[in-house]
Amino acid sequence: MILYEFEVKSILEKLGVPVEPSCVVSSKNDSSLLPCLKTIGPPFMVKAQVRGWGRGKRGLIIPAETEDDAVQAVKELFSSSYEGQQVRYVMVSRKVQVLKEYYLALMLDADAQSILLLASREGGIDVEELAQQPGGLLLQPVDPLVGLRGYMVRRVANYLGLETSEVSRILNAMYTAFWKYNMILLELNPLALTEGGLIAIDRKAVIDDDALQFNSDLAEFTVRFQEELSEVQRVSLREGFAVVEVGGGELAVVGNGAGLTMATMDYVEQAGGRPGLFLDLGGGASAERVEKALLLVMSLGKYNKVLLNILGGITRCDEVARGILRALDKSGGGHVKIVVRLSGFMEKEARNLLESRGIRVFRTLEEAAKEVVS
Repeated sequence: MILYEFEVKSILEKLGVPVEPSCVVSSKNDSSLLPCLKTIGPPFMVKAQVRGWGRGKRGLIIPAETEDDAVQAVKELFSSSYEGQQVRYVMVSRKVQVLKEYYLALMLDADAQSILLLASREGGIDVEELAQQPGGLLLQPVDPLVGLRGYMVRRVANYLGLETSEVSRILNAMYTAFWKYNMILLELNPLALTEGGLIAIDRKAVIDDDALQFNSDLAEFTVRFQEELSEVQRVSLREGFAVVEVGGGELAVVGNGAGLTMATMDYVEQAGGRPGLFLDLGGGASAERVEKALLLVMSLGKYNKVLLNILGGITRCDEVARGILRALDKSGGGHVKIVVRLSGFMEKEARNLLESRGIRVFRTLEEAAKEVVS
């Protein structure tokens, strides 16, 4: 889950990272806007809050010299969208006079089983661009079992040409936030040098989705995130399904594995069908998981055909069959055409279960795709 910038700012501010004064409004008519502007004082930076990157390039960050300019910018941003999603929040900050910009980040390096500390003498540009410049990016591995050590902080401070004490305060706060909130990325870009010292004026963070269910420190952010989701997205998040509604089609495709499910959609299109939903069960799907997935698809009321394509390995085909039958029993099932292709572990048992209830099981994906669009 990508946090809003104002959420990341709140986390860091509580941990002692210097930040600029700001406020957040949830509509263009928010009654708190004018008092906020008077408290902050001009000039302002008006930022749309989005779950993603590249706001500046899309015109979603607007400088404003006066209160009237800021009000107009807020109205403009609430009329904007990002990746098809309407802007829900706008943050108004005091514009900081920047002497120099830097880059600091912590990210999870799953392959190396460590945390990677990144620093650059240049901020405000994409890290990919920094990485292409010789000496443009300092990389410091941090062993999670050892933690952030003093020599690492000194190395970063020397590289940036900054006081160790200032860098230490910020890096230690970042490291604390990274662990406390199960982050996989925490980025200050830029970290600004001002006459008053260092200030983090733009902040980004990504939370491990698996932590949303058990980390109570994330509750506030999780509630806000789930309020923005559709019903299918909420159920998918809770159950761990990968679901994408591609729109337009009346046919749903369910498989166990992203590659398999996408290939199934290709076969359906080649057969003349138009998939409207993609659902990946993942590996080792139990009868209960299959049942929940099918009930979710059928509850949407938009899909009158479902093609299930299962390759049994760690997933038992007989478990899949039991899940299909349970879902049909609970839903009535008569309003949806179910087409099944099964192959692999416990395939014979699965065929017997399904065919005893009049559900034909196809041996090839090509046959199943033709059947579901017929």
